[in-house]
Amino acid sequence: MNETIRCILGRRSIRSYEKRTVEKEKTELIVECGLFAPSARNTQPWYLSVVTDRAILNRISEENRKIMLQSDISLVREEAKNKDFDSFCGAPMAIIVSGRKDLDSSKGDCANVMENMAIAAYSLGLDSLYIGSFRIALQREEGEYLLEELKIPQSHEPLYALGLGYGNEELGERAPRVENNVVYL
Repeated sequence: MNETIRCILGRRSIRSYEKRTVEKEKTELIVECGLFAPSARNTQPWYLSVVTDRAILNRISEENRKIMLQSDISLVREEAKNKDFDSFCGAPMAIIVSGRKDLDSSKGDCANVMENMAIAAYSLGLDSLYIGSFRIALQREEGEYLLEELKIPQSHEPLYALGLGYGNEELGERAPRVENNVVYL
């Protein structure tokens, strides 16, 4: 099987990681692959915050926990009460992808960045987790200091995060793909 196809079909979302650090060379290559994603009219509307300082990810998780504990949804409150709660599932690092607020195409373009990076990570022997729920605190006034810490320009909004590291979980069988959602014409 072609290596690119193998990586696309083999990549999985990982929610448990070893503590070891991701090598700088691998991180830089993953970022470069993200930057070569396609975008509408080649606008490249993304801004990447490469977070290798786990303390920053911990602060984001803690702010999210505070907000989640106030939720009207009991399941959300229970999740936040878990002593091991972590918005990044223990990944030693994450790449936060922010998109320009003024372009309708930003979300799709930034999703392309994420996919490129996830596949690149897998091809380099790393595991990843595509995360959207990390933004809870970043979308509120009390989380503005985190936007500054992540150096996200005011013209951009955080959209996705890619947790990266060396997986530490036994994967079960892959869930089957949803049927009857493709038509050939």
